[in-house]
Order: sequence, then C-alpha cells, then structure tokens
Amino acid sequence: MRKFLKLNFLLLLLVLTISSCNQNMIGAGYAVKNLVTAPFKAVGNYFSNNAYDNIKEQSNDKSSTPTECWVKRKSVLPGLQGIEDITNAVRANVCSCVPWGSCTVEECPCSRMCPEGFDIFKRPGQKSTADLSTRENSLSFINGGGGGEIEATQGFCWGHASVTSKFNRLSFFKKDEKPKYSLKSKDREEQKKALDYYKDLIDDVVDNKVTTIPGLSSLRELSEFPGLESYIADKVAHEWAQRAMSTAGLGIALKSGAMSREKSSEFFNTIKEKVDQNQQPQIVFTKRGSAMYTHAVLVSHYIKERDGSTTLCIRDNNRSRYSIDRVKSDCVDKMSIKGDGSIRYSQWGDLGGAEIAFNENPDALTQINNLKEHCDKEKGCNK
Repeated sequence: MRKFLKLNFLLLLLVLTISSCNQNMIGAGYAVKNLVTAPFKAVGNYFSNNAYDNIKEQSNDKSSTPTECWVKRKSVLPGLQGIEDITNAVRANVCSCVPWGSCTVEECPCSRMCPEGFDIFKRPGQKSTADLSTRENSLSFINGGGGGEIEATQGFCWGHASVTSKFNRLSFFKKDEKPKYSLKSKDREEQKKALDYYKDLIDDVVDNKVTTIPGLSSLRELSEFPGLESYIADKVAHEWAQRAMSTAGLGIALKSGAMSREKSSEFFNTIKEKVDQNQQPQIVFTKRGSAMYTHAVLVSHYIKERDGSTTLCIRDNNRSRYSIDRVKSDCVDKMSIKGDGSIRYSQWGDLGGAEIAFNENPDALTQINNLKEHCDKEKGCNK
C-alpha cells in the first residue's frame, strides 16, 4: 500500500512540473492533501457507491414521476368578463403536481412533489436532460476563463463540469424574489455587501447545498457579474484540483490505450442509465496514445441511431458559450463507439480511457438527500 501511494505521489509531482506556477501551486497542495486522505476517501466512496446503487435499484422498481401533470385547484369564479379573464382564471385554477411543482400537499401527494431517488432532480417543464444544455444554465465563461486569481495554462475542465452540474441540480434562481442586498444598487456599501451575500450562496452550491438565489434569473447572469465571475472561476480551479490531482484522477490520465468493445459498451450503458435518471454525468477521458492529455465534460443527452447504435451528445466546456444552445438541437459534439469497439469524440478524435468521474456518484447521493430534505421542508411534507 505504501509503495502504491509513493508511486502515485511521484507521478503527481511529475504532472505538476509541466503546469504553470499558479496552477502548479494549487495542484501541489491538493495532491498532497488527496494523497494523505486517499485511503479514507476510498472507503467513503465505496459506501457512497453502494448507497447510490441502492437508490438505483429502488428507482428501477417504481414508475418515473412525470414532469408535467396538472390538477384542478378550484372552481372558476362566475361573472368573468371576456376571454382574457376566463383564460387567467383557468390558469389559476390548476397547479403542477410534479417534482418542485406549484401544488400544495392538499392538492398533490408528497410522493409526487418531493419524490424519492433520482426523480428529485427533475424540474417543472423539463422534458429531458437536454433542456439543461443552454447558455442560461451554463457558466458565462469557458474552461480556463473567468479571470480568477488562479492562472490556468492547462484548464480546469473537471472543475468547470463539476460546478456547472452542481448549479444545475441544486440552485433555484428566483428573479422576482427580492435579495437581501442588491448587486445593482448605486450605494457602494450595499454593492459590497451584495457581493459577499452572493459569494456565500455560491459557496453553498459548491458545498452541495440546495440554494435559492434571489434577484437573478440564471447561472449565466450570476456568473457574468463583475466580482462574482472571478470568484466562481477560482471555485472552479479548486474543484479541478480536488479531483484531477488525486490518485483516481491520475489513474484515468494514464489510460491512453483504446478501450475494448465490452468496456466501451459498458461505459455507454452506464451513461445512458444516468441520463435516464435525470442526470448529466461528468465523464473524464484521455486522448488515444497521449497519456496525461485528459479532458472532463458533461454528457447532455444521447441519441439512438437508426442502426441501433448510440451517440452521446456532449456539453463541452472548451466550446464557445454560443455553441451550447446547439447541443440540444444539433448535438454538435458527438461521442460514439467505432467499428473496432473503441471510442471516438468528434472534438478530440480517437480516445484512450474514458470513465464516469469518480466524484459523480458520491456527489449525486449527497445532492439527492439534500434536495429531498429541502423539498420536504418547503412543501410541508416533513410534518
């Protein structure tokens, strides 16, 4: 065991020598920290994966909760004048009986509004995970951008994917809800307080806490605001270091050989299963024949081709923010299994190793529990 840890430590240091000063410093710090805590994290991940598998089995045993379901709220009032009055009354006469819907516990069972398992990831009106692949649901900057204090030379792709995923799953933007302090205030003192206020909310999301973000409409709006953009960029850098500078992160970086058909099919099937469970999973891969040349992205959704094969549609943080809106409609960045059983990504060519990010299941498990607890409290289902 000691020999294994020493080997990984030496290899991690080797990786760090080709990084820039700032990225090197943060990477080195996390490399040492992750090395020391590796045995404990391995045990924690083992139990997290087992708990995740239990949720998966339970979810497979029950029917999925729909994303659209309207129930009658009350009778339309008499004496209404005109079509507009009638239309407004009809709209007020129904509520959405779906996860995080507008119904009360008297109108819709808690099992529908705050479901167990993966259905808690659903949002009203969301028909598929592809609906998340928009500029509004994305960070305003690409991998390595944002103007943070930690300079990137190789990028922080894993951190970018992780932070994006956390916001998409855990944050609730409520533009019409008045925040404690306004970012647009003309009072400089209030502006300063507003920045600190929103930074605390950002910290909560990164810490896997369910968070309401008032006064703003989207992740894009939050992350493009001066002072918050750079703050989130540094959060992305730390998330990258925590994951990439670990023995698990190093493991995938060394897998530069082509995967077998069996392994490729298993990888694709796992991704399809996660997408069907309302998740855009983080995946990490290495370019064929280029050890240490790795990238991490989100899988937006998948397409079943006419020949029976599967195409994964990728939400790539290296791509222009303008291209994100085309992920859903055009599947601009594609990943597929070739005739020889290996994997090809349209932006990278032939791939070596490819895996679900090791933090994906533990994070999802924590998020499910926190979302369920928050929903129960908000809807009054914990009484």
